[in-house]
Amino acid sequence: MRRAGRALVAALVLAVWSGLAWRAAEYGPTFEKLKGVTAEKYPGADAVVVSDETRVDVEDSGLSHVNRTQLIKVLTEKGAAECATLRFDYDPASSYAEVKSLTVFRRDGRPEEVPAGRVHDLPQPQYMIYWGPRMKVASVPKLHPGDAVEIKTYSKGFVIAYLRDQVSQDDERYIPPMRGHYYDVVLFQGDRPIVRKSYTIVLPKDKPIRARVYNGELGHEAGFDEKTLSYTWWKENVPAAEREPRMVEDTDAFPKLVLATVMDWPEKSRWFYHVNEDVDTFAYDEAILAKTQEIIRGLKTDDEKRLALLAWVARQIRYSGISMGKGEGYTLHPGKMDFNDRAGVCKDIAGMLVTMFRAAGFKNTFPAMTMAGARVEDIPADQFNHCVVATEIAPNQYKLYDPTWCPFSREVWSSAERPQNYVIGSPRGEVLMETPPADASENFIRVVSTGSINEKGDLDTTLSISGGAYSETNLVWLVVNSPAAEVRSNLEKFVAAISPAARLVDYSYTDPIDVTKPFRMSLRVEAPGYAMVTGKEMILTPPLARNILQSPRLTDFLLAVKGKERKYDIFLRATREFLFEERLALPKGYGLKSAPEVKAVESPSADFSASLAVENGALVLRERLAVKKKIVPAAEYPGLRDAVEAVNGLSKALVVVGK
Repeated sequence: MRRAGRALVAALVLAVWSGLAWRAAEYGPTFEKLKGVTAEKYPGADAVVVSDETRVDVEDSGLSHVNRTQLIKVLTEKGAAECATLRFDYDPASSYAEVKSLTVFRRDGRPEEVPAGRVHDLPQPQYMIYWGPRMKVASVPKLHPGDAVEIKTYSKGFVIAYLRDQVSQDDERYIPPMRGHYYDVVLFQGDRPIVRKSYTIVLPKDKPIRARVYNGELGHEAGFDEKTLSYTWWKENVPAAEREPRMVEDTDAFPKLVLATVMDWPEKSRWFYHVNEDVDTFAYDEAILAKTQEIIRGLKTDDEKRLALLAWVARQIRYSGISMGKGEGYTLHPGKMDFNDRAGVCKDIAGMLVTMFRAAGFKNTFPAMTMAGARVEDIPADQFNHCVVATEIAPNQYKLYDPTWCPFSREVWSSAERPQNYVIGSPRGEVLMETPPADASENFIRVVSTGSINEKGDLDTTLSISGGAYSETNLVWLVVNSPAAEVRSNLEKFVAAISPAARLVDYSYTDPIDVTKPFRMSLRVEAPGYAMVTGKEMILTPPLARNILQSPRLTDFLLAVKGKERKYDIFLRATREFLFEERLALPKGYGLKSAPEVKAVESPSADFSASLAVENGALVLRERLAVKKKIVPAAEYPGLRDAVEAVNGLSKALVVVGK
């Protein structure tokens, strides 16, 4: 028995030793990678992406099989908390996702394989768009600084279409809507340092691919065999991104690979046309025709008719994503469905407008794909997040309409989308186009202050506020997007910038619903003791110099100015021009004793100028700030910085008036 027991123990020891040896051989290369990743080498990093490897195998049909392995090392407690759960999004109607394995590598050299039961399949949080997407959430055992986690995933299919009602379980459901084609956009930088990231794609030999690298350089190699073509791109030792306020989108800032098997944009354009036309998306019935005729009745010009239809669609089709089943995500909802449901996302709101334009006789009206907030590169990959409407007003000349933007706007196309790339879905096929930039003067805000200051230093003035294009729309939103009880408090925020003692006595505004007329506001303001009185002199800052219109939408450029230099370009909501003119009647006999010298700024990105004087017994301020570019290149940041600093300097300037 003793001999048998010793033999059994020996066998067990041998088995354990063999298993450990096998595991050491399997995981040895991984531990070697992890050794060189230390807090000393990556100061300030909470975690480091040691490797990120993706391989995509594409079939003739366009069906893609994606295998990805990510290895992340934790350096701090914060990094451990960030890696406590790992999330992967997918849509079960058009894609399949699987976590193949999850392994924790402890800092003492022990690998710990995580059971499959710690991976959960859950609904994604949803807001306003309810299409049934899901997510794989991996719960990682408690990590400590020095530990690492490796996750291997597999997915197939695509995420731009939503076919929730499709019940077939074979791979047909995962083939992309543009059958036989594949595209991708891959970033090679993020919020964590990356030791090495690679992306490999393998395609059938008769399926060439167009690819281009933007915002930097990547290593690249290509190969082939009897049946396939293979391409690999990689980048090593990538630092964590240094985020800056109001910077452009990541896709416009970080090293990026864009690839597609589609030949050119006209091919993509024709596909987008047929995928909607072949199912009669824009067919209209008697009810739609009758409503269209009712809306345009009595209007004479084509522009008037289209504006009226735009206003109706923008207000009546609320933004709420309801799945129509097969084709969701790339096919627009049928006009009849939109008219009945009175709901949809941007593509469906656009589809309703296309339907009504055609019912009104504008037959050459088509949907168009755009990318709000970022540029579209000249590789025909899907780089879109928004849908609008294009109608042909002359041969090969289109006019754009955006009903999602325009519920209460006199603009038919937002100046916040200038410049912006777009592709129209037409039968002849269109190239990638771009809307022209908006001049700052189009998006003006004009504030005229007319009032007085008495010998006690009390201020009494009326502000008249008007705007153009994007700026006017934001003034309107201040009213229509707020409950009636909150409008006054919103306006009081402007008044509070003048002085803590300032109060809004009264206010009025024109009809914000009537998009045929300019929108104007009037604010009556009083501020007792606004000016400091010293004998026969008063010291004050002109009220309009106080930056009274500060808000995230109206003055987002103020948030962009931080520091002396910028690494990334600046993304602003729109160009802007602020025109302030103030005339404050002074007590009889008062003149200008002293005023600060105002230095003008003139640059490619922004201009500033101001003047102070006493004219006919009134203190007169004239101030102009022009933000001349929506996308301000990093190299032109100093001009914007100098203009903003001049504005802020004037807001603190003291003027002395007296007898």
